[in-house]
Amino acid sequence: MNFLKSILASIIGFIVGLGLVVLLFFIIIAGIVSNINKKPEVKGNTVLELRIAGAVPERLAENPFANFGQGQAQDLNPTVGLDKIISGLEYAAKDKHIKGVILRPDLYAGGLATAEEIRSQILKFRKSGKFVYAYAEVLTDGGYFIATACDKIYLNPKGFLEFNGFSGKVAFYKGMLDKIGVKFEVFKAGKYKGAVEPFIQTSLSEPNRQQIRDYVNQLFGYHIKSISEARKIDSAELADIANKFLARTAAKALQYKLVDGLKYEDEVEAEIRSKIGLKKEDKYKPMAFASYVKSDLDEKYHSDKIAVIYATGDINMGKNESGDGIGSETLAANIRKARLDEKIKAVVLRVNSPGGSSNASDIIAREIEMCKKVKPVIISFGDVAASGGYYISCVGDSIFAYHNSVTGSIGVFALVPNTSGLYKDKLGLSFETVPTGEFAAGWRPDEALSEGMRQYFQEMVNEVYGDFIGIVAKGRKLDTSVVAGLAEGHVYTAIAAKKLGLIDNYGGIQRAIQSAAWKAKLKEYRVVSLPDLKSPWEMFFGNPDDEDMSSKILASQLGEFYAPIKELKRIQSKSGLQMIMPWEVKID
Repeated sequence: MNFLKSILASIIGFIVGLGLVVLLFFIIIAGIVSNINKKPEVKGNTVLELRIAGAVPERLAENPFANFGQGQAQDLNPTVGLDKIISGLEYAAKDKHIKGVILRPDLYAGGLATAEEIRSQILKFRKSGKFVYAYAEVLTDGGYFIATACDKIYLNPKGFLEFNGFSGKVAFYKGMLDKIGVKFEVFKAGKYKGAVEPFIQTSLSEPNRQQIRDYVNQLFGYHIKSISEARKIDSAELADIANKFLARTAAKALQYKLVDGLKYEDEVEAEIRSKIGLKKEDKYKPMAFASYVKSDLDEKYHSDKIAVIYATGDINMGKNESGDGIGSETLAANIRKARLDEKIKAVVLRVNSPGGSSNASDIIAREIEMCKKVKPVIISFGDVAASGGYYISCVGDSIFAYHNSVTGSIGVFALVPNTSGLYKDKLGLSFETVPTGEFAAGWRPDEALSEGMRQYFQEMVNEVYGDFIGIVAKGRKLDTSVVAGLAEGHVYTAIAAKKLGLIDNYGGIQRAIQSAAWKAKLKEYRVVSLPDLKSPWEMFFGNPDDEDMSSKILASQLGEFYAPIKELKRIQSKSGLQMIMPWEVKID
């Protein structure tokens, strides 16, 4: 009996102890989560440190667990989204405690339009009379472009400036596919639909080469013009410096007046201390920008709202709540939610997408058209809004884009794999079907498409292409023949697109919000964002996506060599007809 009592007591003790451990765990997690909602304590003479290393996402959920085990330096500067950079700089310009900003654009790898959006906001911030200094050890072309909006640009004496012109890079996979016995049959509408070329050719077609040359030169021209105005250097001289890579060292960058000085971090800190009037004994520690914007800084409440709906990534059928892709069901539901909410008076659709499924694009466009009947829908382009991304945009009331956004690519294609060389010749697999008719078997992995199936696919592509031209003509109020002439899958910069009537005006997301407010006759309003980002609790307790996790691990291990794997996975996931711009035309 005593033995049983001891066992029972041990079990009860274990359960109670485990319960206390679990309770303590939840208390700790709750404390961490609640901490991210605290308003930042901003003291006088505060300087914000804004780091924009790597890519800058449109927006980013606040994850209190992201930097566990990464050290204090990482905690000080977690990544922030573009939305927080814009709102944070806008609020900081009015904050009497903020004296200035130190920008750290080391190894910026984001898009050109994102860079312009940040750059424009820095220029706007400087109008408040506050300073912005840029300091970097390695400046990419995009990072330097942003830095030219600052009062001063300082480069580490042993640093590096990548100011060597633009190029459009395209990876081709046909040679690799030939080795494993896989071929693609192509059905397309539009002579410029270059998305198919990497899978059926080993080099660019001349029309595709020419269109890439055109928009790369336009992007570079605008890049040089903007820097010329900021640095007071002649455009022709700047272009020569870039094309000949004359500023290849830090000393040369200073010689050609691309930077204002070569300094170490402590020397820049000393200059900032002097700038804000600190004495030697006064403590100086810049405040991480992410800490400053970790909560909503604008406390004003208005019942009238403008909804900013984010459409980022490839367009596919179904749901996608991860934020790195567009699911037709998810996006359509959020547009519908905004349409039915009487307190939402206008909608801004922020599009940063190269396109994707034609069917999914049409479902989204239909929802936008319905929303537009009851309230204004203004479109804002990010780095790219092309093909399916343009399809869902052209039905809005008006479109705003920065000069270096990429758009157009009005065309359609289908890629059907012929794996007979792999299945039949290399693996020895064979298949047999007993169909009721010519089209019953559909696609077979061990043989090429029949002539009837080829005709079927081409007819579908032609029909969807005609619909695409029609919806652009209707949405942009252009003649069908005009749209047909500028379509053909041709990719444009926003500079060219504005001249062709494909967009309305230049500007970023703030300009689009202002336009929405004007169209809805709103003087006071608040901005809400959709879809809702995951809460810290959802991040911690949610089920991780195994495929997404494996992709991140592969990408971190393989670096730039991960690109071909990524593209093959991407094309493998596509089904049906596609409206998507050429894959991986990397501008650098």
